[in-house]
Amino acid sequence: MPHPTPTEEGFYWAKLVHPRRMPEGEDWASVNYEVVQVSDNNGTGEDQWRVYVAGIEPGQMIDAFIWGPRVPDFKSQ
Repeated sequence: MPHPTPTEEGFYWAKLVHPRRMPEGEDWASVNYEVVQVSDNNGTGEDQWRVYVAGIEPGQMIDAFIWGPRVPDFKSQ
């Protein structure tokens, strides 16, 4: 079941479904959910956030994903 689009920085489970700036001949779309990092891009509107996926150089737009739950923050003891 999809979760709401993130509204704060952190790590989330997500599926990249509409990759941007993908070279011809490559397929960056996610088969399964994977952990991605959402970062504040100091922009506004749809440019406010960038999402980083392991192995993909350009940050992706937040609307390019199906969202899962947030990954809990690590708390050292």
